[in-house]
Amino acid sequence: MANRQHLQWILEGVSSWNKRRAIQPFIPDLSGVHIYRECHNAGLVNNNGHVSLPGINLNRANLSKAILAGLPFDDGGDYRGATFHFADLRGADLSNSRFKDADFTGADLQGTDLSGGYVTNAKFSYDTNFKGARLSNISLKGVDLTTANLVGTDLRGSRPWEALMFPEHMSFPSYEETWISTATVECIEDFLEACRVIKSHLPDAILFFRGEAVSGWDLRPSVMRQSQEGKFRLRANEGKMLLDLMARRPKDFEGTRSAMAQWVIAQHHGLKTRLLDITRNPLVALFWSCLDADYNKPNPGILHVFSLPRELVKPFNSDTVSIIANFAKLPREVQNILLGWTPQGTKGRESYLSYRDTYLDALRRLYQLIREEKPYFDDRIDPKDFYRVFVVEPEQSFERIQAQSGAFLISAFHERFERNEVLNFTSGVPIYGHHTWEIPTTKDKERILHQLDLVNITRETLLPSLDESAKAIIDEYSSLPESGFQESGKTRNYGNFRGTQTR
Repeated sequence: MANRQHLQWILEGVSSWNKRRAIQPFIPDLSGVHIYRECHNAGLVNNNGHVSLPGINLNRANLSKAILAGLPFDDGGDYRGATFHFADLRGADLSNSRFKDADFTGADLQGTDLSGGYVTNAKFSYDTNFKGARLSNISLKGVDLTTANLVGTDLRGSRPWEALMFPEHMSFPSYEETWISTATVECIEDFLEACRVIKSHLPDAILFFRGEAVSGWDLRPSVMRQSQEGKFRLRANEGKMLLDLMARRPKDFEGTRSAMAQWVIAQHHGLKTRLLDITRNPLVALFWSCLDADYNKPNPGILHVFSLPRELVKPFNSDTVSIIANFAKLPREVQNILLGWTPQGTKGRESYLSYRDTYLDALRRLYQLIREEKPYFDDRIDPKDFYRVFVVEPEQSFERIQAQSGAFLISAFHERFERNEVLNFTSGVPIYGHHTWEIPTTKDKERILHQLDLVNITRETLLPSLDESAKAIIDEYSSLPESGFQESGKTRNYGNFRGTQTR
């Protein structure tokens, strides 16, 4: 129960309160008190309707279930620069109030409502517990959440990627240009030597590769690319496309145990998805970067090497993969709610009041999908995982994946996977080193393709199928010198070679 004497001291003003706390240390108990109403009744609100308590010392105070907010549609209190060190704020209502530069170090914020507030540059550290808290429709820009527990936290409209969610030192070391003497590859050995150099500098890293025959493309999954009209129609209908494909070809999805398996099947058969193909085999990437060498349309090939910390490489059945793969099946508007975008057409406190329960509803929909493949999955999604990029090593369910040592880059939030693009949005996020090389000329491409053929890296071996084997046989026989034998003055026609009749 709240101490009424402590409330009376609060009503005497910030200066008097802080002096009293300095002279006569005590633990304030204001639990359950409607501080805004008490100040309003005492005539202590300013002309703007704010409770003005900037710089107040509420360290270690019991403020559980207290109401520091204003009335609906009114601004709440002015607590700029206030200190709440190790305060008990469980279930407290701090909505629509100003907490710029306030210090919540060590405070317990479970179930606290900070929605609609201003917390720019506020300090939250020492493993701040936001479990079940509402941080919706506030600006988290510059707020330190690096050690915060955000499980079950309502982040709708708060743009959490603008906060400091990850310690800067967690970002994986970037590529140093001085490691490699050249940025071009003209033969197999050039590329393998570059990989050896990277591995010597980052011995604990896991290397993945991607090859592109044409330069100038973003590292953007196919479903994230714009149409010719500049629209993102496929991105907006990502989940619907998968459901339509499964409805039209149900037998092709029989026995799939997870959302990730469904996405892999869909991508294998040409559906646009958020999966970006990569490989563990550098020679596979080298092949794709040289494919379709054309002297009439010369274009440099590009090789990408990703040096990953092991924590970012996930097996197909990991919980993290289940979260992101099922997230991708949700409607776009539900995805945006979970990512913290402000609902379209709303702003300010209107967003909070109109969409008060939508974040929890969106979270329930995601849990429902996950439990279809993992019935005992706990309510423990860490929103920080939405803003990471992971490598998924899929089931080896297709010959093509096996042949190419295939894997995928995937993220809930990021739509481009260049290292710098990821860090521009989420500073400090654990991330891979990203290194690129160029295969400059068509002649270089042809030379490398001949070298790869010697070690049996070909279309036929990387795309195993009857069709590819047939094409390989045609190419093989087409390259033979023309031959035949004469009979009755005629040249017989064998295979693809046309003879001429003589009379």
